[in-house]
Parts: sequence; C-alpha cells; structure tokens
Amino acid sequence: MELVIGKGISLVEFGIFEAEAIQKLGKPDKSFTTDAQCKRLQYFDLRLELSFEPENHNRLGWIEVHNPDCQMFGRQLIGVQQGEVLDFVESNCNEEPEVEDYGSMESAFFSNCCLELQFEFGKCSNINFGVLYNKNDEPVW
Repeated sequence: MELVIGKGISLVEFGIFEAEAIQKLGKPDKSFTTDAQCKRLQYFDLRLELSFEPENHNRLGWIEVHNPDCQMFGRQLIGVQQGEVLDFVESNCNEEPEVEDYGSMESAFFSNCCLELQFEFGKCSNINFGVLYNKNDEPVW
C-alpha cells in the first residue's frame, strides 16, 4: 500500500464518497460518526481508517494508516525510530513539523503536506493525512 500526499493511498483517493470506498474495499469492520459529524470507516485487516467530512460534502478527506506495510515516499515508516522518520519526512516535505508532546504520544504535523505522524515509545505508530487545499481554501481533489 502506497501513501501519496494529497492524493490518498493506492486503494482509495481523496474525494470519493463512502459508497465508492465500500465498493473498492468491501464492508468496513466498524463504522461510526464523530462529534464533528465525520463518518469513519475502519478496516481491521488493512489497519486503515477513512474519514468522510461533512464540510466537504461527505467526501473522503482524511486517512489514518496504522499498517506497517504502508510506504510513503517509497519507504516504510511505521515502526521506525522517531528521529529517522522525522529526518526522512522533513527532507521529502521540505518543511519542519510542529511537534506536540501529549505524554504517552508525540505528534508531528507538517502543515504544507497536511500530514501528521504519531509516535509512541519513540517509534512511528501511525500516519494521518488529508486532502490538500488551494488558495481559496477549497479541497484539491
């Protein structure tokens, strides 16, 4: 599975509707709605969560990846040491992240890439990323 910034993953692309995701990936193992009214679909075997956002007409706008086989910029990052991951992503995104420490977890956000990396126990635990927006604050599908 390949993660492509601003596009999606090899299985699904940003901008599709829930029915299209289900057609491509099958019935999710779990679905729920967040407090912000985002519809979330979880696929346990893929270790993947898709978020359909009401502010974007319920299109896929955010993907959360926990699958260690997933690659970004041609490399697997989940399970890799934090410093190594941050150096690699900084060089590919050409920006330094905003890092927040939540105690048991650290988050590094790359705003230009709409990319969040989460770290637990010093290693990348998951990759979250979203659709990119243009100058008019509209999603670039």
